[in-house]
Amino acid sequence: MPPQIQVQGVSIVLIGSFNPAIFQPSWFALHNLLRSEEADAATIDIIHPDVAHFKTEWLEVNIVRDRFQISTVQESYYEALRDLAVGILMLLSHTPVKVMGINRDFHFDLASEETWHALGHRLVPKGDWNPLLKNPGMEALVVKGIRPDAFEGYIRVTVQPSGRIKYGVFIEVNDHYVLTRDEKEVDGSDKARLILSERWSESMQRGSEIAQAIAKLGENV
Repeated sequence: MPPQIQVQGVSIVLIGSFNPAIFQPSWFALHNLLRSEEADAATIDIIHPDVAHFKTEWLEVNIVRDRFQISTVQESYYEALRDLAVGILMLLSHTPVKVMGINRDFHFDLASEETWHALGHRLVPKGDWNPLLKNPGMEALVVKGIRPDAFEGYIRVTVQPSGRIKYGVFIEVNDHYVLTRDEKEVDGSDKARLILSERWSESMQRGSEIAQAIAKLGENV
């Protein structure tokens, strides 16, 4: 049986300069980024000048002064997450944003211990490690490649055993965009909005294809 996705999610991460205190559910509702009933029902963990963290039925918001992250684990809301990020960037067009990541994460069920070990052996061959370590096993593998397009940045893939599934693997694909190099550049938020508007589907598909291909490497070994 091919690997089965049991849990998956998407996050959009921005690196820049933010004011966490403004990012509270009522602000999202005021600007029609969330429905009023969603904002009213949100679970607020903290709203503070240094950090903001709250959740709705489908959304998690986590912001500190230099990092903005919104995420969802509900596939039916992936497009809504993108639209939310675009709406925020339009409102905060003068906010310095240097880097953006469109991140996909997956927990695959590999169904058997044999396939689980086979994937680890395929990704990190144990022959080279056996003389150095007793019973070596892969804990985490991180591989980075250049972007396949004209944007600055990279694609980074992380693979490690799943913490949720007994014979599972966790795969994260970080689609990383460098928006500005110069501290004086002020169009990072516009670039991020343009990428989200025009490259979202491509990024989502790339992440899925990479993860699916890696999860299948343990088959027929």
